[in-house]
Amino acid sequence: MKPLKAKAIDWIISICEQCSINDKEKLLMDCFFNFKLEGFADEPEVYIKSTLLGLEIGYEATLWLDGHTPVAGLMKKHLLTWETLQSLNNEKQQEMILELLMKTIHSRKRQYRKCQFCEEKLPVEHRFDKDTCFGCASERWGIVY
Repeated sequence: MKPLKAKAIDWIISICEQCSINDKEKLLMDCFFNFKLEGFADEPEVYIKSTLLGLEIGYEATLWLDGHTPVAGLMKKHLLTWETLQSLNNEKQQEMILELLMKTIHSRKRQYRKCQFCEEKLPVEHRFDKDTCFGCASERWGIVY
């Protein structure tokens, strides 16, 4: 299997080929790209999307409305401004995007822990505490969600 960083490089190159990063107007139309962390836990996704300020890099996570209703959400980690992007050549742009993407990936992966009971690897938003998932907390301690 190809290493994660090599997959990320290929993904960034394909994004750059699909749309010109230097063409802000074209990117603002609808630029949202997901990168799945295949083979890791529940295969979380990181993203790159265009905003008025630049390229936003972050990850998808579950947000809990009123403590009981899960909704999909985006957690922004980095912003690469249009000014910065346009000051770089294509190779340097790709290097900078890769660096921020890898930081985001590592940050997201660090949020995962194994449940002490079922041993499933889950992100912080699916755990009762640092060592116990919601399901096992309900099963073992009667916690109701």
